[in-house]
Amino acid sequence: ERISGPHQGFYFAAFASEAGESGERFLGHAKICRRRPETYWDANCLVKLCGERLHTDAKQALDEVSALAMRHLRDLAPPRETAAA
Repeated sequence: ERISGPHQGFYFAAFASEAGESGERFLGHAKICRRRPETYWDANCLVKLCGERLHTDAKQALDEVSALAMRHLRDLAPPRETAAA
């Protein structure tokens, strides 16, 4: 699991799941959020993404899905600044 950001005002929550018969492959999953989540599982997100291929280790899967999330940011409007009351 990896929480990172802010990236252009957004945060990423990423997770690598085991795939294959004996967990020898990993698939990345990411959520793009406006606020920093504590964990991937409690992230209130705008977008959910899945990696495009299986990897031999979890770090590779996390790196791939994080790069995919960065590419998706250009399609999102920047977060609005809230005025102080």
